[in-house]
Amino acid sequence: MATSRTYHSLHLDISSCSHDRICYIILPEKLKETELPWLDTMAERLSCNLIVISGLEWDDDLTPWKAPGLKSGEFGGKAKHLLDGLKNDFFSIENSMRMNRTRRYLVGVSLSGLFALWCTGKEALFEGIGSVSGSLWYDGFIEWMKTVKEHQCTKYYFSLGKEEKKGKNSRLASVEESTLEAVEILKSAGKDVHFEYNEGNHFGPLIERIEKALTNLLGEAL
Repeated sequence: MATSRTYHSLHLDISSCSHDRICYIILPEKLKETELPWLDTMAERLSCNLIVISGLEWDDDLTPWKAPGLKSGEFGGKAKHLLDGLKNDFFSIENSMRMNRTRRYLVGVSLSGLFALWCTGKEALFEGIGSVSGSLWYDGFIEWMKTVKEHQCTKYYFSLGKEEKKGKNSRLASVEESTLEAVEILKSAGKDVHFEYNEGNHFGPLIERIEKALTNLLGEAL
């Protein structure tokens, strides 16, 4: 049965169902209690521990460098701090789950999808990442991807809503062009990359889109 706990300032929803596979899902808000049974169902179906992380400073913790905000202010650019915290502290949670051999995955949505992809250009921590409507429009991100010597992950999943490119904000509307360019960069590097469209715009239905990402990344990885 899925359980909830607090780890430092983060809220975690955890479903344990494996000794060697774990997938972290970073969401902008914690799963509602009524959705926790879904977490158990997916963990059992995919034979994978699932941990949903929420409670982050969304615009700051997940962005790789400072950039102008969408309406005002700026994005904080503290992704390195979060990545270091995951690597040096947070992943120790796997020890308490008695995992024998860790095969680790990461799925993000919007800015956390951006963060997931950025991580693979910095560290070899994950076997697969999923970017669901990832904010790859972020200022300078595609240019940065082109400078990375090695994206340190084997399997990548991307999805977008069909309507996302029609947004009134020109930065957000560039997301499809940026995502397709990222896909080609990774394919050219010999990575296993899957891209698909979803009906609708940016977020919803969120659980259905996350389920597609998990199934693609984990369904064949037993």
